[in-house]
Amino acid sequence: MTRRPVEAAVLVAAFGLLAGCAGSSEEREYAVPSTLCGVSVDPELVSPFLPGGKGLRVKEERPVPSRTICRLDVAGKWALMANLQWWDEDVSIATVADANPQLGTAHTSSDSTFFYSGTGAVVRVNGCSSSEHSGQTLYTSLRVRDTELADPAAMKKLATAYTEAVKNSDACS
Repeated sequence: MTRRPVEAAVLVAAFGLLAGCAGSSEEREYAVPSTLCGVSVDPELVSPFLPGGKGLRVKEERPVPSRTICRLDVAGKWALMANLQWWDEDVSIATVADANPQLGTAHTSSDSTFFYSGTGAVVRVNGCSSSEHSGQTLYTSLRVRDTELADPAAMKKLATAYTEAVKNSDACS
């Protein structure tokens, strides 16, 4: 008789684990965008960082003149953010990286212009200038919400491609 409560508890725990796994492998019911707020990017590079779910919404915000936020929401929750941030020329990339909480423990490029982890990246856009932002340096940053989607190699590829596309965009004129 004492075995039944134990068996029931094991079944409940197993069901909970299975239900948790089912949520993380939910099918994607939306198309992965080929632009992040006007900046062209290969959907294959964006795809690893987007969860399954229904509906994707892309929102662009300019909270201040020196920052543009491109947010991808899946099923009503933010999934990926791609930011353009103008910082004063004397601000180090380490300071910019510290402002990105999804970066965590990051890899650094040999020339210290690139920080990345599985869930974030900060990259200096070399050779970019703008008359609207004289005396400032442009940085791109990426943030991924779901840590289960962390992939440092994929983030490095996305950040590199996104930053190159930004460099060739109207942001750098």
